[in-house]
Amino acid sequence: MTKIFTIGFSGKTPDNFIDVLNAVRIRTVWDIRQWRTSTYAPFYSGGNLATTLGARYEYHPEFAPTAEILTGYQDGRITWADYERMYHDLLAARRPTARIASTEFDRICLLCTEKSALKCHRRLAAEYIATQFPDVEIVHL
Repeated sequence: MTKIFTIGFSGKTPDNFIDVLNAVRIRTVWDIRQWRTSTYAPFYSGGNLATTLGARYEYHPEFAPTAEILTGYQDGRITWADYERMYHDLLAARRPTARIASTEFDRICLLCTEKSALKCHRRLAAEYIATQFPDVEIVHL
């Protein structure tokens, strides 16, 4: 069975973050954020993660929400239900899994900022991947 993990770095120290990834034997961290810079937590900026994780870090913008969807939700102009619908429509149009072999998903970890996966696009992305391939288990770290 393929296992897909998700993690939000909010509230995690860099050491704790790395320890969690290592504890569950993450093969590759897929950064699926729209914006990969962080002035409040510079360790989690894309360049720094790429340096720290090396080949274990990949940027996958095909799973990132558009700026319009993200800022609309953050600003309160759209509800979470609207966000989910719009993000699902975006993935259906982009078809981000079309050129990726199912074996590439095993032990990846979808990365975003949010502490909880409940209202985060990383959960929606993982669920989308699970609809595209059989026998996928999702684990939120």
